[in-house]
Amino acid sequence: MSDKPGRPADPAKDRAILAAAHALLFGSGPRAVTMEAVARRAGVSKVTVYRRFPNRQALLEAVVQQEAVDIHRALLETPQTTADLQDQLTRFVESLVAFVCGPHHLRFMQALAELPQKKQDMMRIYRNGPEETHRVLAEYLDEARRRGLVACPQPYESAEMLLGLALGIDLVRALYRVAIDRQRPGARHLHAQRVVGAFLRLHSGG
Repeated sequence: MSDKPGRPADPAKDRAILAAAHALLFGSGPRAVTMEAVARRAGVSKVTVYRRFPNRQALLEAVVQQEAVDIHRALLETPQTTADLQDQLTRFVESLVAFVCGPHHLRFMQALAELPQKKQDMMRIYRNGPEETHRVLAEYLDEARRRGLVACPQPYESAEMLLGLALGIDLVRALYRVAIDRQRPGARHLHAQRVVGAFLRLHSGG
């Protein structure tokens, strides 16, 4: 979408708008994401923001979807072998845990605890974030099942199990502001290997 008729869109402005919305969302919670605040932080006019996003709901969804795609990027690949399956799931778990244990999400959780948020915003974030990741993971596992790489006749239930194994009680630790060891890449990688190994043993079909 262009800033003016006949003028091509400026990708730098797109990035600035999404970066500003991301910083506000994960820094202060959904209530902080207004078109005015995003425009001011991005250094663009409010009209420019509206040209790209018709309303704050669409902008909020775009930010969450962008984060979700980054998290389940490894699941967009198709496993051909059990080694592929293990590698892709391990990378997925690492990405998921890196996000959940990272400073942006920790601040987000604290912001939710400090101030009441609109139910519509929370449901929108849930649908485009956690629920979407659950769906993508379930579809990935179902494809792996069809290829004979894993035994999971109920992929949604298996996906929920893997998510639970991956996150453990780190969300609780975040709420209580307890230090999370998995913020370190080495600890995160080891955790992902253990989680995926246990998950695949449970779904080996043996």
